[in-house]
Amino acid sequence: MHRTAWIIIFFLIVPSVKAGEWEKLSTDLELFDQMMNADQTDMQQQQDDAVLEDSVDLFPGVDAEEEAQEKEPPLSEDFATIIVDGVKIILKDVPLEEWFAEYVEDTAARNLISGYRDSAGRPTGEFGPADFVTVQQLAKMAVLGAGIDLFNCGDSLKNETARGQWSQKYVQCAEYNRWAVFSDGSIKVTRPADRAEVVVTVLQAFGVRISPVSGSVFEDVTRATPFGNAIETTARDGVVSGYTDSNGNPTGYFGPGDPVNRAETAKIFSLSSKTYGAR
Repeated sequence: MHRTAWIIIFFLIVPSVKAGEWEKLSTDLELFDQMMNADQTDMQQQQDDAVLEDSVDLFPGVDAEEEAQEKEPPLSEDFATIIVDGVKIILKDVPLEEWFAEYVEDTAARNLISGYRDSAGRPTGEFGPADFVTVQQLAKMAVLGAGIDLFNCGDSLKNETARGQWSQKYVQCAEYNRWAVFSDGSIKVTRPADRAEVVVTVLQAFGVRISPVSGSVFEDVTRATPFGNAIETTARDGVVSGYTDSNGNPTGYFGPGDPVNRAETAKIFSLSSKTYGAR
């Protein structure tokens, strides 16, 4: 309210005052007026701050055009592109410059992988190259790679950890075909698969004859190593090569019990498909 209005109110309320009292009253009115002006200034400043808070001016050097560019989807010429459900999907975590990009694209073209999906089943545009491959994912890739009919694998299921899972039919087919990793139904299908389990499953899925193990190919693969013969067979055929050092030189070790990530698995299935073909 304006100061003049307040003076009129005070005159109405206090019809007569003495000289000393009027001087005090005038001083009080001036102080009250100052307080009102200060409150109005504070309110205006708060409104200005609220507007500024939503402005790009808070972030010097970043304009609206740059923000829009940051939100743009990755370019297909920079990242691996696959087809999922008839739609082109750009895998934003698979740059074409990475060693595994060609294998991811190849296994996707063979319908062995499709990348991650959200809760509604829509592709997220992510492959997760560093994520470990689980036993049930291995079963699915092997069954698809072998071209096995899911409805021609009998009705029994030994592995209770697969019952009710999305992978049940794939594990059932792996059991039906007597693949070593799945044969007795005791393996937990949600755990990471190791390198030896992957290569023996791939060879059995493609119907490859496995050579006897010599124990002379890798330092950590002996005649006592589970599935050592499968490891040496895939090494002989150029499907696997074991670990290398920082300079790319072979270390002589394979790591049969080490978990396998999705990028490595894509390479193994891609090379196996080209080397052995579907049975």
